[in-house]
Amino acid sequence: MGKTVSTLCSDSFLSVLQELGNVNKLWLAYSGGMDSSVLLHLFYSNKEKIRHKIEVLYVNHGLQQEADDWSVFCQKQCEEYDFPFTELKVSESCPKGESVEAWAREKRYQLIDDIMEPNDVLFSGHHKDDQVETFFLQALRGAGVRGLSAMPLIKKKKNTFYVRPLLVYSREEIKHYANEHDLNWQEDKSNSDSRYDRNYFRHNLAAVIEEKWPAYRDTINRLIENQKETRLILDELAIEDINNAKNDNEISLDINTIKTLSKARQKNLIFVWLEQLGLQTPGSRHIEKIISDIINSDLDKSPCVNWPDVEIRRYKNTLYALKAMQNYDADTEFKWQPESILNIFEETLIAKRAKGIGISQNKVNGHDFIVRFRKGGEKIKPGHSSHSKTVKQLFQEHSVLPWYRNKIPLVYVNNELVAIPGFCVDKKYIAEKDEAAWDIHWSGFDKAIQL
Repeated sequence: MGKTVSTLCSDSFLSVLQELGNVNKLWLAYSGGMDSSVLLHLFYSNKEKIRHKIEVLYVNHGLQQEADDWSVFCQKQCEEYDFPFTELKVSESCPKGESVEAWAREKRYQLIDDIMEPNDVLFSGHHKDDQVETFFLQALRGAGVRGLSAMPLIKKKKNTFYVRPLLVYSREEIKHYANEHDLNWQEDKSNSDSRYDRNYFRHNLAAVIEEKWPAYRDTINRLIENQKETRLILDELAIEDINNAKNDNEISLDINTIKTLSKARQKNLIFVWLEQLGLQTPGSRHIEKIISDIINSDLDKSPCVNWPDVEIRRYKNTLYALKAMQNYDADTEFKWQPESILNIFEETLIAKRAKGIGISQNKVNGHDFIVRFRKGGEKIKPGHSSHSKTVKQLFQEHSVLPWYRNKIPLVYVNNELVAIPGFCVDKKYIAEKDEAAWDIHWSGFDKAIQL
């Protein structure tokens, strides 16, 4: 049969851990199927050699009636191996019209990402046949080099790692290992449902290809390795281009610098930049729109290209990438006791007790703070200024990014605007030297002012 999975422990399994360096905790994605059961057994067999805490994860998507039974099976196996077991449940249903496969994968990784800590490592049982299937499916979708690179052995995701140590082994080799060690596993009936793309390829196309080209898995894997090398070169080029275009902050790039690049390099830069920021990467259609509608737009425009959870915007000659901002009613307001922290739209307001800095406590004593947002026409007399300014003027002077201007909290007392956190306190309410004061800080200030 050639190389068997029984060599995995010494050849690949433990060596992967050595490549990762500083590792915290190991998580094992376990479904109860054959592949992950083999991986679980490999962990068990090497328990004494692995000097890290190990915990097993089962994600219950609730898509099959047997899902709860599989959870029970997985838990019993973990008890037998003396591994801690955690079940994560998907609490929603796949939206109508969406791919069940893609939706389930996204929800699975969302739950896993939420539970993992920095330097944690997730191991999964993907193997050579999975890799080849991924390549063909990506090719049929018209993917580029990155899609055709299929799955990496090690993928860094923010501060965590995803590892697939069985990628060099075929399904037959894994089955041989499972039978050799008399392992038990659960069969997922949905794996035979050819309505799903991966199953259709596996049951209807793979055998036909293998009949004509018996070694096609190895051939495709060599092709995948070539794509990975090409991707590495593209990533290195993108990092060089990003560093040349990068401003002082990470979330913005100089558009004039980007324009000096060829369109192909612009596309490459955008993809890798968003990947570095940990944002959901765009498809080719969105990248085309970023170039045509944002990078090549007129200087006085503030266009936006967005997809789920991501917004790409332009202000003057700068390109910005950010998480999609939460919409809200312009009439929204919050009653705030300054002794407590106020959470608003994924940001926080904190009032620190101070002396001579901020809002005079004596002048607001006995009154609640009311937090509102700009509608237009609001005025404030900053600090020791002798003239009032509109909030609009103030924001323009400070080059506040346009899409933040209606989301910056305005603090009122007795229906008077007394402070704009990070910008100014009204002259009437500003604390005198050594006077007890509230010094207000808004966590979104640095995001709103990027120039």
